[in-house]
Amino acid sequence: MSASPQTYTLMIPDAHGGKEHAVEVCEKGTEQFVARLRKVAKERRKWARKEGISCYRIYDADLPDYAVAIDIYEGFSREGQALGESYIHIAEYQAPSSVDPDRAARRFADVIAVSPAALGVQSDHVFAKVRQKAKGGAQYREAGSKNFVSYTLEDGHLFKIDLGGYLDTGIFLDHRITRIMVGKMAKGKRFLNLFAYTGTATVHAAAGGAVSTKTVDLSQTYLEWAQQNMALNGFAGKEHSFVRADVLQWLVEALKAKETYDLIFIDPPTFSNSKAMGKRTWDVQRDHVVVLRAVAALLSPGGQAVFSCNLRSFKPDEGALKEAGIVLEDITAKTIPEDFTRNPKIHKCYLLTLP
Repeated sequence: MSASPQTYTLMIPDAHGGKEHAVEVCEKGTEQFVARLRKVAKERRKWARKEGISCYRIYDADLPDYAVAIDIYEGFSREGQALGESYIHIAEYQAPSSVDPDRAARRFADVIAVSPAALGVQSDHVFAKVRQKAKGGAQYREAGSKNFVSYTLEDGHLFKIDLGGYLDTGIFLDHRITRIMVGKMAKGKRFLNLFAYTGTATVHAAAGGAVSTKTVDLSQTYLEWAQQNMALNGFAGKEHSFVRADVLQWLVEALKAKETYDLIFIDPPTFSNSKAMGKRTWDVQRDHVVVLRAVAALLSPGGQAVFSCNLRSFKPDEGALKEAGIVLEDITAKTIPEDFTRNPKIHKCYLLTLP
């Protein structure tokens, strides 16, 4: 029978100036993690208040031994009233094989233990997710957990989030600037959102003055979530439609029907082998040319498309795209929020404009 790991007591200053917190940890290096977390959180919270940002990243594997991403969400009611409650969302990056898994597990447990004290958040407002590589090598899945629904604001728009039930919360924080940009581009436009997830970009487009929106996703769960997000912000008219479909199949039908749009947003997953797709899989590096060709054909003269993905090694197939008459402008640098500048490879973003 293996002996229990030795523990140490860390005295952590209270984030609100109260009494110090005594927290038991397993790894001595956790003291350095706490110091880093408190320092970054102080700076980031000041920035967020100044910018009016309610959900943001405060730590992203700043110390290699503590390979986690930590986000703060300020809670709001369904009516958009601030609740005065903060939530911590912790996502573990899977440790490389060179790291002892038991030690990695102890460090992760320490992160969960010290974060509420270091950040001044209630311990039952901490949600931790374990990332594990799934089949295909580019997808992640979460350990099972219970749903915990709340709401948060972005640029004045209210969004439903689930901090407990899924690996991701319903809003990708690294695309904050991208969504705001889409909203500014949308006035008077017919807007299409492909691989729409929870429809956050659709909300921005509708709020920006789009004359119509269409939201397409394969998941009924996310499509209903998108409808809820739209309704929360007062967009429930017949000009806003929602389609459950495999995007590649839907594009074929849309082209046959000669549909046209003025602004299209495409943010596909890196990889998917959803059962709803049958035997086919989705790979953004392999399949992006097919999608962008179809998107270009759906755009009206002078129309624009914003294409993004989170595959760090992604490279547009410029030869195949050029052959199809498509030129992409790399706007990635303009779309990385300040709270993600430590990791600017978090996503790629491109603009496609028709003459």
